[in-house]
Amino acid sequence: MNDTHDKSSGATADARDDMTAGDEPAAGGVESSGAAEPRVAAPPRAPSPEGEAAEDDGGAGTDDVDPDAGEERLVPLGNPLRWRGAAALAAGSLVAFVVMALAPRFRWGVPLGALGVGVATLGLLDLLGTFDDPPERVAARVGIRDLLGPLALLGGGLAAFLALITLSVAGYFSPLSLSRDGAPALISLAVPAVAIPAAFLTAVAGAFRIGERLGPGRLDEAGAPRPLLRRHGFWLVALVTLLYLPMLGSHSLIDPWETHYGEVAREILARNDWISLWWAQDGWFWSKPVLDFWMQALAMAAFGVRYRSGEMLSAVAEGRVPWPEWAVRLPVFALTLIAIYLLYKAIATIFSRRAGLLAGVVLATMPQWFLVSHQTMTDMPFVATMAAAMALLLLGIHTDEAREARVYEVDLGVLKVGLSGYHLVLGAIIACALPQILYLLSRHVEIQPAPFGVRLHGDVFSSGSPGNCGLPGNEACRSVLPVLPGLQPALQALIWAQTLGIVLYASWGERRVQRLLFLSAWFFAALSTMAKGPAGFGLPVLCALGYVVVSRRYRDLLKMEIPVGLLVLACVALPWFVAMYARHGQPFTDRLLFHDMFKRAFTHVHDTNEGDDVSFRYYVWQLGYATFPWTGLVPASLVWWLRRREGAAAGDGGASGGPGSADVRQSDASVFLAMWFIFGFALFSLMLTKFHHYILPAVPPAAMLTGILLDDMLRLEGGARRLARGWSDASSTPPSARSSAVVVYERAMLGAVAIGAAILVFFVGRDLAMAREGQPSQARLLHLFTYNYKRPWPQSLDFSATLWAFTVAAAVLCLLLMVARFRRHVLYALLSLAVVFTAWGLDVYFVRTSPHWGQRETLLAYMRARQEIPGPLVAYQMNWKGENFYAGNHLPVFVSSGKKFQDYINEQKKKGVKTFYFVTEHGRTSSLSNELGNPRFFEKLTSLELNNKFLVVRATFE
Repeated sequence: MNDTHDKSSGATADARDDMTAGDEPAAGGVESSGAAEPRVAAPPRAPSPEGEAAEDDGGAGTDDVDPDAGEERLVPLGNPLRWRGAAALAAGSLVAFVVMALAPRFRWGVPLGALGVGVATLGLLDLLGTFDDPPERVAARVGIRDLLGPLALLGGGLAAFLALITLSVAGYFSPLSLSRDGAPALISLAVPAVAIPAAFLTAVAGAFRIGERLGPGRLDEAGAPRPLLRRHGFWLVALVTLLYLPMLGSHSLIDPWETHYGEVAREILARNDWISLWWAQDGWFWSKPVLDFWMQALAMAAFGVRYRSGEMLSAVAEGRVPWPEWAVRLPVFALTLIAIYLLYKAIATIFSRRAGLLAGVVLATMPQWFLVSHQTMTDMPFVATMAAAMALLLLGIHTDEAREARVYEVDLGVLKVGLSGYHLVLGAIIACALPQILYLLSRHVEIQPAPFGVRLHGDVFSSGSPGNCGLPGNEACRSVLPVLPGLQPALQALIWAQTLGIVLYASWGERRVQRLLFLSAWFFAALSTMAKGPAGFGLPVLCALGYVVVSRRYRDLLKMEIPVGLLVLACVALPWFVAMYARHGQPFTDRLLFHDMFKRAFTHVHDTNEGDDVSFRYYVWQLGYATFPWTGLVPASLVWWLRRREGAAAGDGGASGGPGSADVRQSDASVFLAMWFIFGFALFSLMLTKFHHYILPAVPPAAMLTGILLDDMLRLEGGARRLARGWSDASSTPPSARSSAVVVYERAMLGAVAIGAAILVFFVGRDLAMAREGQPSQARLLHLFTYNYKRPWPQSLDFSATLWAFTVAAAVLCLLLMVARFRRHVLYALLSLAVVFTAWGLDVYFVRTSPHWGQRETLLAYMRARQEIPGPLVAYQMNWKGENFYAGNHLPVFVSSGKKFQDYINEQKKKGVKTFYFVTEHGRTSSLSNELGNPRFFEKLTSLELNNKFLVVRATFE
């Protein structure tokens, strides 16, 4: 923050005329490459030993000549320190630390802690003087009054969005009076389905208005104003929001993945332990890293989910039907949207805005992508953050290394604040690393508010599920000491604080856009590593190295911020892994690294593919369903890029054919995307453990290449029309024989592609729609993300006619692509068909099938029934985890029955309990009745039509 700048608020700097603005603010707020020459700013000021005094003198004492001034520094110097930032850093850190150290858990704890982390992050950035870039770097200036309107629009949209999510979670939009058979009527879901996307898009519009007033979003690539409704990126965000958000939280979590991971996240809050994860009756949870669970737990706490023992659906007793699904799925939606937008930005920057839009729409309408985006499993956090890293890496490779991030100054009256993409990048790193450091420190302090007391201690944690300790299936709660007592959390915090300090020092004066993009890529790779392990950074690194080798751009390795990036990876991704190892020792690493990663690669672990071909053809088979209705065009897109590379090598179409030409840049980007697909496909095809959703990392590059193919179809058709007009125009120069031959050849190729695409998409659609004995048919879409592919399809549902309609329409449209004169209209029709298919898949297919693959409706039926006739709920021969999540784990669980089960029932009967409720599978009701001694009253409370796999039974003893 600088209060010595020129006071002309609202004025625009002359340097703004040199700006190259995209159709949106560049990825992560960092400027991307464009056609204009970069404005080289003056070097940043070196820290003065006099601190504030030197700055107040306007740079007094800087006349001394630096003998190394002509040499480029390895670590760019930043602005002088602003010690006032230390106050905000200390205050914010103290608030967050106190919240973490409090023994009781309060409803406002997580939001208040997040606010403290935000204040501390801004304070640390201010301490480093990052808001004080010199005036010559300022591209635009604006007064705070000019931002009040957009800020109000953004704030109002966000406030409405958060309030609507909170009310939906609490069940205020789903009164019990509108429910039937334990399931809320669809009419009760209309308000959140409409209001929540509207509020979110209002916030998006507000964010754009801020960017427009501030400067980054003011001009398009040609230097002309482009309104919001003409922004390709906005329409992509709007489309994804309108497709993905309306019914995001309005249907059951799916067993087993969503409820497994949702229960682990719920236990984080119930146990108040953000390091050691607990898994209902299975004890410590060590099979997955922590990102997905942290995101879910933060959202549950922020939106008021009742996470304590037995309270998940307790609002039913108050006349409401709660929807905790909104909270647990929302973070995955956010990551999905970020990934799609960054991929759009990369393609739009290197190819064209239309290509980026088409690629984004193709990805958003691929079934595996849009279905997994509605799952709280670890795969989308893993792939979305990896895709974001790939997009930023692609942007960085094709950004001028001399270009610097522009500064946009806001006049707050008493001071001026210079904002740039630097603050987004480094702010995100700090905001993810700092709370982990503070939490580790808080493990040595316990604060009791009433009566007030503070206790210092070594690291002590507990096992067990609070409120459920000792229930059958749950072990007794007890205190546990770490396996490595010498590696206390405070020591770990010191290590990570030093690592973060090195990152900040090395990046203190860094303003080059290319380096900031690479740092952003490392940050998202770190998040991907936190989501599912080393593949999160391994696959991007492998693709980057492969790309450098193939393109022979070895010098790019020196620009990719590898040393600092590894430190970012360390301070963001590693603290949890190290803390877990310090607490649990070798059993943790044996389970996570060797059993769930290494062993899955070389043996079959938990998969359900008995009798299936699990060679490389396995994922060729699954990609057909994963990419429908684009299945026919994906294979063509995976080889079409070779033509572009041949053309770039020959210099066709480029101004110079040199390394900086558009054709070469596009060819290199195509190589990168192709290698991403090849490495992703090869890596997961070589693994012996195979689930259908493991191939998700190969879907984004396939979608990007398909979008580029669609854009080439439109571009080539336009070129053919211009060529035809030129041939018929006597005043123009006739086209060359080679140009005419190229047009004829390309049209023939695209015609062959159309015929092949029609045949392929028809046979894939037939597999989805046709009911054949021993084949899953309609369930194949669900199998793209579920577990145990042998589970029965509900007889009450039949989507075959709809799937046949989509199949025939997609095949006909693909076939019509062979007619050149109709190609443009056919492509738009195919895009429309994909959008309609996505809306149907998410709002009809998924919503109607989820009750049969989850347990929300059965547990709601129990909650309603016990209002009339009280009785405990018992899980009989169950281990799906939906029963744990929706019951807050407050139920006896008998994975296997027998004497222990019968002894428990007899013990409860002696205590006077006459009515019991049991959740079990339909095929186990006979054995349940026999083990209970065939009670006189044995009533099934739910039907096959509500849930064809699970049911609730009420047994009454006289």
